[in-house]
Parts: sequence; structure tokens; C-alpha cells
Amino acid sequence: MVSNPDSKAKAYMIRSPISTVEINEEVCDGCNQCVEVCPMDVFAASPEKGKPPVVAYPDECWFEGSCLLHCHLLEKGAIKLRTPLSMKVSVKRG
Repeated sequence: MVSNPDSKAKAYMIRSPISTVEINEEVCDGCNQCVEVCPMDVFAASPEKGKPPVVAYPDECWFEGSCLLHCHLLEKGAIKLRTPLSMKVSVKRG
């Protein structure tokens, strides 16, 4: 927690330089369903009501997709998972 005598105290979370989970702040309405269903607690609810959650621990994501399944704004692009290339499987049959 960082405090400044001239303003209210604010909490900051460190983000990974390569984000595996992205939340579109212009689309997300802050319902926090993803916060509730994520088995790895990747998200933290925003301290401001109606604001998108914070991707607090992106490196802990298992890419199992419960956040996507429960997002009512998924089709509008509220949340996106970037599955690492090493986790993508491709089979070529000849």
C-alpha cells in the first residue's frame, strides 16, 4: 500500500509484462463473475464499484476457461485468454 499525505491511500498490483488474461475495460461492467468462478484466484475485485476486476496473478492462470464460460459480455470482447503457444496442441494428419 502506497500512501500520500495529499491524497487518499491507493493499493497497486503488479502486472506481468506478458498478460495471459486481458479484460477490456470499455466493455466489462464489473459484475465480478470471473472473480467468483476462477479456481486459481487470478482476479481481484476492483476497489471501485462497477469497475473491471484486476488481473492480479496472470501467471497462475490454468486456461481452463471458467471465466469465459461465466462472462455475460464475452461476445462483446470483455475478456480474452491468451493461451501460450506451448499449451496449444496441433495435430497434422496426412
